[in-house]
Amino acid sequence: MAKYIYTVKTKDSKTVKGMLAANSRDEVIGRLRSKGLFIVSIEEEKQSAKRPSIFSFSQLHGRRNSIKLFDLTFFARNLSTTLSSGLTLLRSLEIIGYQAESIKLDKTLRKCCESIRNGLSFGEAISKYPDIFSPLWRGIVHVGETSGNLPFVLDKLADYLELRMEFERKIKSALIYPCILVCAAIFAIIIFLKFILPKFVIIFNQFNVKLPLPTRVIFGLSNFVSDYFLGIIIAGAGMIFLSFFLKDRPAVKNWWDRAVLKLPVIGQVMFAFFLERLTSTIYILLDSGLPVVYAIEITANSIGNSLFKESIAYVKERVKEGASLSDELSKINLFPLLVSEMARIG
Repeated sequence: MAKYIYTVKTKDSKTVKGMLAANSRDEVIGRLRSKGLFIVSIEEEKQSAKRPSIFSFSQLHGRRNSIKLFDLTFFARNLSTTLSSGLTLLRSLEIIGYQAESIKLDKTLRKCCESIRNGLSFGEAISKYPDIFSPLWRGIVHVGETSGNLPFVLDKLADYLELRMEFERKIKSALIYPCILVCAAIFAIIIFLKFILPKFVIIFNQFNVKLPLPTRVIFGLSNFVSDYFLGIIIAGAGMIFLSFFLKDRPAVKNWWDRAVLKLPVIGQVMFAFFLERLTSTIYILLDSGLPVVYAIEITANSIGNSLFKESIAYVKERVKEGASLSDELSKINLFPLLVSEMARIG
């Protein structure tokens, strides 16, 4: 009969470590689960020092440093599957990190494993990496740990992320054509002003006639572009670089988040994108068992647009004071009537 060292979480999220003597690992798992405990790790005492870590193997071929939405979807789906199959949390994180295409996600999961071994919960471990795991992730994991249904809520999260990937793919496809048209139009105008129109200017100057005001304005613009063409190119490149440098500044982000929604065609597509994210995020959180106020708060921090965030934060405060969610949504002109009416039905 072997001895097994275990680490478990109680229903109130307290970490408990101990040792059990049993004939097999499965017997230990069954005995711990019968007590309503969430298993973090189980190690056989005599083999713990010799057991090879899954991270000792290096398969870096084809892996990348960035973390994409696909990686997080893969993580959520596979973590739900491995936990449902009876694997411990630590072993599940090790296996998924080893198989992940993202090196950064692999390293992050290793650090999460170390944090869990030191006594933190899974939710507390991923909270240390807010640039990777959004408030939605942290809220879902918190619900799963406190309710004891972590595999179930992770499966729900994976479903949501898969739908989000498909929706983002459609949004990108819808934006490709207008973006190509805009870029082609700007390029054609620059070529026309720089290379074609100056030849007409020379021809009309030879006739020495007074041209209409619109024609003179266009010719003046052509002369300006021709004289300062290099400076215009440098200024344009500088503005693009500056926009990337300042995009995370609150004032710039607030201005841009509002401006992008006012753009023709693109603004309508982006509004549909943020509205879908708003409704689907609230849905997955409420379906997982979160209180409505907490669900609205997490949604506000996950939406990605400051205008939507301010509106949802206002709704949260009013609902917190006892107001009706549907009534508050109907008072904000940002949301279509269908949203408040569906909330009223719910």
